[in-house]
Amino acid sequence: MASLLDIGISGLKAHQAALSVTGHNITNAGTEGYSRQEVNFNENNPQYLGGVWMGNGVSVDSVRRVYDQFLTEQLRRDTSTFNQFDTLAQNAGQIDSLLADPGTGIQPGLERMFGALQASVDDPSSLPAREVLISEAQGLADRFSSISDRLIEQNEIINGQMEVIAGEITTIAEAIAELNEQIQFATASAQGNEPNDLLDQRDRLLTKLSELVEVKVVQQDNAGVNVFIGNGQALVIGNDYNEMFADSGQADLSRSDIYFRKGDVVQNVTREIKGGQLGGTLDFRREILDPTLNGLGRTALAITQTFNEQHKLGIDFDGLKGENFFDDINEAANTYGRVLGDRDNADPDDRLVSVHIKDAGALTASDYQLSFPGPDDQTFRITRLSDNEIITTQSLTGEVPQNIEVDGFEIRLEGGSFQSGDKFLLMPTRMGSTQVEVNITRAEQVALASPITTDAAIGNQGSATISAGAVYDASTRYLANNGELDPPILIRFTSPTTYDVLDNTDPGNPIPLFPPLMNQTYTPGITNSILPADQGKTAFTSFGGMLPNAPTYQPPAPAAVVDSVNGFFPERINISYTNPVSGEITTQPTLITQENASAKEIAAELSKRPGVEAMARTQIQLADFSDDSNGFMPTNVYLNGVELTDTLGPMQTKYDEGYPEEVPDPMTPNFLAERINANRELQDMGIVARSDGERVTIIALNGDDLNVEIDGDAGDGFSVSNGEDINLRSTGETPFTRLNEVDGYDFSAGGPFSYEFDVPGQGTFAIELTENYASGADMLAGIRDKIEQAGVVLPGDLDVTITEKGGIQFQNRLEMRATGPNGSSKITMGGQVKVITDPNYSMEIAPPGNNLFPESPVGEPVYFGFDVEISGLAQAGDEFTIDFNEDGSSDSRNGAALVGLQNQDTVSGNTNYSESYARLVENIGSITSRAQINKDSSETLLRNTENSVSSLSGVNLDEEASKLIQFELAYNASAQVIQVARDIFDTLIGTFR
Repeated sequence: MASLLDIGISGLKAHQAALSVTGHNITNAGTEGYSRQEVNFNENNPQYLGGVWMGNGVSVDSVRRVYDQFLTEQLRRDTSTFNQFDTLAQNAGQIDSLLADPGTGIQPGLERMFGALQASVDDPSSLPAREVLISEAQGLADRFSSISDRLIEQNEIINGQMEVIAGEITTIAEAIAELNEQIQFATASAQGNEPNDLLDQRDRLLTKLSELVEVKVVQQDNAGVNVFIGNGQALVIGNDYNEMFADSGQADLSRSDIYFRKGDVVQNVTREIKGGQLGGTLDFRREILDPTLNGLGRTALAITQTFNEQHKLGIDFDGLKGENFFDDINEAANTYGRVLGDRDNADPDDRLVSVHIKDAGALTASDYQLSFPGPDDQTFRITRLSDNEIITTQSLTGEVPQNIEVDGFEIRLEGGSFQSGDKFLLMPTRMGSTQVEVNITRAEQVALASPITTDAAIGNQGSATISAGAVYDASTRYLANNGELDPPILIRFTSPTTYDVLDNTDPGNPIPLFPPLMNQTYTPGITNSILPADQGKTAFTSFGGMLPNAPTYQPPAPAAVVDSVNGFFPERINISYTNPVSGEITTQPTLITQENASAKEIAAELSKRPGVEAMARTQIQLADFSDDSNGFMPTNVYLNGVELTDTLGPMQTKYDEGYPEEVPDPMTPNFLAERINANRELQDMGIVARSDGERVTIIALNGDDLNVEIDGDAGDGFSVSNGEDINLRSTGETPFTRLNEVDGYDFSAGGPFSYEFDVPGQGTFAIELTENYASGADMLAGIRDKIEQAGVVLPGDLDVTITEKGGIQFQNRLEMRATGPNGSSKITMGGQVKVITDPNYSMEIAPPGNNLFPESPVGEPVYFGFDVEISGLAQAGDEFTIDFNEDGSSDSRNGAALVGLQNQDTVSGNTNYSESYARLVENIGSITSRAQINKDSSETLLRNTENSVSSLSGVNLDEEASKLIQFELAYNASAQVIQVARDIFDTLIGTFR
């Protein structure tokens, strides 16, 4: 009967355990991640009694979780995927709403600005309309700033999220490692039986970890697990864990990267991280935030650059050249801010790299990497990061700056110790939207008018008509000066099929241009472009005539003749040719000019060189005419040996008919100009003159030296200059009212009023005006003092003038006076040489440079910067003029061109401003929609997996209640077995009594 008792007891214990497990299940029905447990019974070993095997009761074999490893792994994968797409969708939705919202988006701002621009074009004389335009432009700039600020703020939020998530990952990893140790100890203590509740806790942590990042879990033989992330980085190995943390980015310190620390080794694993909230956050930054910043910046740069370029082709309300409408995109701070050095670049940190936008329309929305891959320190490559395409691989030349142009921008390596392993992140467009600011501040500065105007002569015999003209480059020498076309142009037809283009500075005596444009072909019946387009040629222009320190004194006869000279020193000129295919440079033998050679002689020598055409022109200007009030001698003036002040009889053959016969006293500029132009000998020399009533300008069209000689009373004379004004460029604030030579100006208020100017052969100088001048004369004297104090060294006196448009300019003028009965004074003025090189040819001056060309001459394009069209039938003698537009306040041709930018394909060659922005919004919306769809589908998969896990491992209370009854009945039945065994035992005891 003892065996029956043992059987009953075993059943009692077993079902008591089953009741405990069932109760445990019931009480944990609401516990997250709890796996239902079940008892596994096993019959005890039977006993062989009386020839048969008799059962020996039951025992509890194990209590195990109802668990499926594959379902659990699937749950972790689905959890990671859902959290990745959920994070991406939430963040993307915010950016999508920001870009598309009418209150914050760019498109409404664009429409408002161009609407205000159209209103200004419709009424260009309205200053209030121009004020509205400036206001709406600032509103557009504010929209760019608002969106970019929000995106930058989002980047900071992401940095914080990454730091928090990385910290949570490390914390969970530590907890998993601790549980591994506990589970291993508990399993060993229980002789291999696993601690179910601890396993559930670890699985819950692994699921939580999957919400943060995608993980791979590998089971160990000793009941532990190893956890790997990224590209196989071991987060947990048994009882040990490694740290994950966020820190400043490798390439961009403003953007956090994810780092993995194992012992003393730190590895950047940002690119390897996938899945979970961290993966979704990185996906958002890579797929949404960066492309949005870059795309928005590209649109902003395109708007800014193209609008500025067109605005500068016009003139403003006051007739001044248009300035940048928006701030210059290539300000120094901007160019250096587009480059970030890698944090691991070798010391010293002295590299200087800048990025300059050349063609905003050709920019991509990608970042780039400049790297020095080694093995030497000279080789570098540029990689476009959006597609990892290597754009170029080059070597350092040793010359700085070394410029490399790619995808619409130019990289300038300006100096420093570049070394193998160096990396630089190039962001041409990243900050473009943060730098949109309106540059102009006054309505008068809006440049709606075109700087040129055209007209046809009233007496034209043909039916040809001329267009209004179009300006495409306001930086050429023809449009360089404010308030004038230099020179004004006359188009004169020499036949129905040929025409000349002339310098019309003196309408009564037009002369060939410099360089000349004569005998051009005209085709009747079609529209003809009159002025030549850019042919790739480059012009180099010499300084021009140099004044001596004093006139040359000529003693009276019979003294020997003393020659005055032009003062030109020998110059060493090199002409080089660069092969456009191989890059090979071939330099011609050095040309050494002769001392005091005329510009004509120098041009003739240069024209003998291959790839070079040279011409010359000489100019001298006489002003400030004076007469000795107590004199008794007549004033005699000679030009290149020809007397201009002689008195001739009626049968003279020296001058053309209608010349001024009487010599005025005192001498006048008009008299000299008329005598020169009527003189047949000077005509043969190609010498002409023009007068504005105060100054006479004498020009040798072929570049011969001009020699002026004067004799007479000591007080007779004039001042001499080369006729070239030096203009002061404003580099600071513009005076509130236009400067003039009558009124003074208070430069002590506001400012700074700073200017700079170039002096041939001496360089660039700068001054700042800070005084309060009571009158115009005081102001001119004060400006003269400032110029002299700047270090300029020029012979003679400075003649400072204010132009009609309020600009400041000056010339140095040398006094030339007669010497009474004791001889005469002479001055010889040298000319100006213009060298035109064919494409791929260049000109350099070998040191030491002298006084003809600068040591590093800067070439200029050989074109006008504007064009006009003539159509119809022309007749010989028909004339058309091109001049400066004096009516800029009521003209809106440049404004119409600005309006036209709204619909031009200025971005990527195939989209306009609005389409570029719309495409950006569309792309972001598409990614957002795709992320939302992926989120929804991954959520469905996750719920299905959770349901599968729940149906397998979850607690069903009905089922557990049924088991509770089942095990309770079995427990009671086992108790009855024990009772029966007791009764039998009592009966046996009673029998033996």
